[in-house]
Amino acid sequence: MIWVTWRQFRGTILLGVLAPLLLATAIAVLTFLADRLGSNYVLFRCFGLSTTTCLTESSLTLASLATIALPVVLGVFVGVTAFSRDIERRTHVLGLTQAVGRMRWYWTRVLVVFTPIVLAMVVLGYVVLWSRFGTSPFGSSFVDAFYSRLEFPTFGTIGVVPAGYTALGLVIGSTAALLLRNTIGAMVVTMVATVAVIIAFPSLVREHYATPEVDRLTLEMSESGRSVAYEVAPSDVQRASWMVDSYYADVAGRRIDLPYDACSSEDDIWPDPREDETTADYNDRVDAFLTVRSEARVACLTELGADHYEHLLFEDRMLWRFQFTETALCLLLSALLAGGSTLAVRRLRP
Repeated sequence: MIWVTWRQFRGTILLGVLAPLLLATAIAVLTFLADRLGSNYVLFRCFGLSTTTCLTESSLTLASLATIALPVVLGVFVGVTAFSRDIERRTHVLGLTQAVGRMRWYWTRVLVVFTPIVLAMVVLGYVVLWSRFGTSPFGSSFVDAFYSRLEFPTFGTIGVVPAGYTALGLVIGSTAALLLRNTIGAMVVTMVATVAVIIAFPSLVREHYATPEVDRLTLEMSESGRSVAYEVAPSDVQRASWMVDSYYADVAGRRIDLPYDACSSEDDIWPDPREDETTADYNDRVDAFLTVRSEARVACLTELGADHYEHLLFEDRMLWRFQFTETALCLLLSALLAGGSTLAVRRLRP
């Protein structure tokens, strides 16, 4: 049965495996060409420029984004067609009347067709991770130090998560094909469902994988309004954290929801430099202005019950815990869907 399945779907399997592997190869080659430069000239911001760096980094960015689109594409064109073509043409009747059990017929296709594609996506995910980050605390053109690797869409393009999304997309496609028994309809359902899942994980589910850390700032620190420049040793630079929420809190740490314009300082007029003052004098005057404004805002917030400002965040060290958790959830959902699909297989008439 395994050999028959391979002979029937070898073209589909090869295309499904080669697509992520060729993309991984292209990303690796482009990474070497770019020499891991973190260029700001990417996509529309390099419009009109034809430098090698711009073109190479833009290609890397698009290739990285293609990684998160592949699970949808593979689910539509591989997951669906692995079953829909036979059902529509009724050629599955031959297989089910040749002393082959329904469960064996179904699970052989799932394992033989889907497994190599999922493994190829694992390779692609690790290549993207190496290409975009390597050992540097700063990403390349795809992200920079201000964006966390735990955020969308970066998280879904690196590590093992692309493989988890692909497994789920393939099973969604096969389930839709068995239930609808119509290729076009199953493709539409698969595309919508897979995209919805990929969006739902970062927006609704991911922040619940662990308890976020709380970073507390005093009102004086959060409302200072100053930009302080200082030197940081490269060894001290850390990857950006994923901030999931921020709010004012009272002494007991309870959240305080304040109006957006509470204690607004929009009426303050920023001091303009005078003709007869030096740069040092102007900076002193700006500092005095910021101090007065900060004190007024802190006093206002204190009257409203605020004691400090809190950030809820996940540090970058949680990356692999989140990666394996999300992949496990995808595989669990895939197993549940595949188990449910067996009910549809039992309804197929030979």
